[in-house]
Amino acid sequence: MRGAVLVILARLPLGVASGLAWFLAWAWWTVLPIRKRVAVRNLRRASPEWSQARVRATLTAMVHNIVLGYIELLVSERTGVSMVEAVGVEQLQPGSILLAGHGGSWDISLLALADATPTALFLKPPADPWAREQIAALRARHGLLGLSTGATLADGYAALESGCALLFIQDQRFNKGINSPFFGAACRTSTGFAVTILRTGRPVYGVWQQRLGVGRHRFSITPFSMPARTGDEALDVQALTDAANAWYAERIREQPAGWLWLHDRWKP
Repeated sequence: MRGAVLVILARLPLGVASGLAWFLAWAWWTVLPIRKRVAVRNLRRASPEWSQARVRATLTAMVHNIVLGYIELLVSERTGVSMVEAVGVEQLQPGSILLAGHGGSWDISLLALADATPTALFLKPPADPWAREQIAALRARHGLLGLSTGATLADGYAALESGCALLFIQDQRFNKGINSPFFGAACRTSTGFAVTILRTGRPVYGVWQQRLGVGRHRFSITPFSMPARTGDEALDVQALTDAANAWYAERIREQPAGWLWLHDRWKP
């Protein structure tokens, strides 16, 4: 049954898919507000001056972007036509460290990045066996190396040694992380990105995705501006982690509806 739904969605004209996504976004806000309270609280924490109308417009646009992005991914896989423009890939060196997050239509951009350069990332597979199988097959088709639950930084270092770009996604809460400011409030953040930089000395870049329109996306790669090192590892890990969160906040401000506000980022 689920497979049949995917087949139907993969054949939708993108204009129709966008309309369906807007309907589901409206339904999410008015009828089935799953995690709506968390999303509103997060957005108000980041932008307390915003009106209710602006909050609603931003969050419904977020849901539209998520739904449409997965339909676009299905259409792209069926047709073989890329919808993603890559900017800055040519500057990447083999074995680079990349900082990325849940901006734009994440999955379609991630696969486009893997098409452009060998890529590995730490990820948590879906709990549902069918979804886990489908996503694993999709990522394998694009040569994306997933370092699943149980993988360690040593596995990441091995991926770097093999020439893969190692992608860190740290814009969600990590309970075992350190406190770091994000939109002016402390939240638990993984130290993996910072520790890997300090222990490998690899080139570091930021990667961010944006929706340009229906069926049009872009991911941009730019050098990551790092704070000066002190030689004290704990201080340097904190400074790099803080710099990463500041980088996330700046990207999100550029297109707030493009970020995943549904995650309880500031939960104690």
